[in-house]
Amino acid sequence: MKKIALFFLYAVLFFAALLFFTPKENLYYFAEEQLKPLGVVIGYEEAVDHGFSLEILHAKLYVQKIKSANIGSINIGAFGLYNTVSVDNVVLDKTFEQFFPPLIQHIEIDQSIFAPLQLSGEAVGDFGEATATVNLLERNVSVVMRPSKLMISRYKNTLRQLKKSKEGDYRYEYRF
Repeated sequence: MKKIALFFLYAVLFFAALLFFTPKENLYYFAEEQLKPLGVVIGYEEAVDHGFSLEILHAKLYVQKIKSANIGSINIGAFGLYNTVSVDNVVLDKTFEQFFPPLIQHIEIDQSIFAPLQLSGEAVGDFGEATATVNLLERNVSVVMRPSKLMISRYKNTLRQLKKSKEGDYRYEYRF
């Protein structure tokens, strides 16, 4: 019994050391290079390795060479069994202001080993609150948004593009 417990202790310590010493900055820059052919560039960022997580500070997001957003911080926690990406203080560029409120306070994206091909996310901002799921196997995205008073009053054209449910939520579904 003691040998089994010692084996599990060594396995946990090995896994923890593997996560801690993984070159997270290099993996981040590799992922950034993979996004470039899709037209997504994250620039002017500062990457800080915190052992079990990676923090990206003061990033600027460009999509198809158009400045799209300033991002205050991104915290990436890759734990193997449960992975999270937490994004704070996203300010959309002024060109998008006519379509969407510019400030998104917090975005949380999760992925678990129990559903490896499904991502779930939540966001809170001037637009209200949103919950999203992405199913990579079925290749679809589903977003449910509970709009704020600001979104309802100033961004009616954007809300018209979404389906309104009986509960007052707005839904967006997309297949890719």
